Amino acid sequence: MPTLASLIYNLLLKTQRLEENRLTKRLWKTAWKTSLRRFHGPVSTVIHGQPVTVNFGYTYPYLARKFPLYNQPLLELVYQAFVAKGSPISLVDVGAAVGDTVLLVEANCPGMVDTFHCVDGDPEFYGYLKSNLGKKGNRTLHFALVSSSPGEERALVRTHSGTASAQGEQYVTACTLDSLLASSDRKRVDVIKIDVDGFDGRVLAGATATLASQAPSVIFEWHPILCRQTGNSWLQHFEVLREAGYTRFVWFTKFGGFSHFSTAFDEVALNAVAALCLHNKHCDDWHYDVVAVHAKSRLDVVALAELQFAKRRISRC
Repeated sequence: MPTLASLIYNLLLKTQRLEENRLTKRLWKTAWKTSLRRFHGPVSTVIHGQPVTVNFGYTYPYLARKFPLYNQPLLELVYQAFVAKGSPISLVDVGAAVGDTVLLVEANCPGMVDTFHCVDGDPEFYGYLKSNLGKKGNRTLHFALVSSSPGEERALVRTHSGTASAQGEQYVTACTLDSLLASSDRKRVDVIKIDVDGFDGRVLAGATATLASQAPSVIFEWHPILCRQTGNSWLQHFEVLREAGYTRFVWFTKFGGFSHFSTAFDEVALNAVAALCLHNKHCDDWHYDVVAVHAKSRLDVVALAELQFAKRRISRC
């Protein structure tokens, strides 16, 4: 019953603030969890002013409503990269899911990105991605699972309604981001965004040629909990970036606020922060979004951390 499912999904999103009220919190959460068990498949909704199709329970619209600062670092990075370049930039989105990142950027940074490369390897998400984004010429869509080397990788499986992770029992063909970008008709890569549930370091390890030759700014999810679940290293991200000439890192909390700067590969410090995340006592599912800036980049990391452009965002969801 797609019409009923869409109605309920959108009603839950519109009433999300009930979750913040002590008296209605339990009622709203019960309705959300019950609906997730009851409904599956595609629903119609609106993201950043655009009608889209998503799977029931897709979490981006929920998170964007719950956390006002959500995705501020990405918007600020796009703006600062646009200012530094002096013209529209090219953005690569690895883990594009249903296309919400493109819709977010187009709504809040109009005219700042002239080329999007969207990469996703989940068949259901890629179907929604084509439906939602496939009508404009500045978007190139890639159905691919990217990793550190070509070969086979564990298949993507749905860890919850909003994301997929390479934790499946079956294996599928994987490629590197370097090879994917080399095979496409593209302009210079200015920004790479990676959000692939514990595999971000592996994606970076398969993009060394692009990182070394083009020095794009990179924003990735640093999630030690998911790194452990997927058997990946939480140090690999920074090892790869150090070798490619990245010297400045701006850390943001999972909620989108500035956390701290770092300037070198400090294994002791990284392991200490990873332990904080793994203990999961500071905040549930604690992790960071990190912006990596190349040594020769003109990006102002202080301006990036101040988030002044992103705080004036036009569209929240």
